[in-house]
Amino acid sequence: MATSLTGVGILWAFLSLAAALLCCTGFYLPFWIQGRLLGKVDAYFSSFRRCNYPRVSPQGIIEIVEECGRYSRFWDIPSPWWQASTILVGVGSALSLLVGTTATAACCITYVVHTGTARIAGALQLFAALLVCSGAAVYPVGWDNREVRESCGNSSNVYRLGSCRLSWSVYLLGCAVGLLLLCFGLSFCASREKPGSFRI
Repeated sequence: MATSLTGVGILWAFLSLAAALLCCTGFYLPFWIQGRLLGKVDAYFSSFRRCNYPRVSPQGIIEIVEECGRYSRFWDIPSPWWQASTILVGVGSALSLLVGTTATAACCITYVVHTGTARIAGALQLFAALLVCSGAAVYPVGWDNREVRESCGNSSNVYRLGSCRLSWSVYLLGCAVGLLLLCFGLSFCASREKPGSFRI
């Protein structure tokens, strides 16, 4: 297998891919917070998706739609803070996926990554981790919206979940951030090739 990565670089590549997969999964799945809707069914929310939500039927009866889905349009997301969170975590996830796939390709193809590009990739991973953390930090500012209060009670407010609790997608994002920070450190030892030393 031809590669310009060191042993640490190969570890960095696989951890980069793992971080990207955790980040994208945690971002896409709507299990950030869990509440109880009308005391009947569990409700889940993320920044742009939700599971089990109320809807008014044509007859004027409130019914619970038991399915997961995203909001129809970006502007239908019930809080501007959740919209910001969607953008921040989404861009962070995309960056981590870009670096993860490039690093994994470098395991099989010679001269994809040299010391300079490895450090740039590590800097992108650090930036992705900061974006995800920023998105996670602004998300609770939107906990005072009507949909959260329907599931978490009227005591829910900014940075106060009321009767709801954090769910497992948040922990996936936390693990992804930890791996991205570790990958940032490993990127300094990832390649044995110096810039300009590529042979044709």
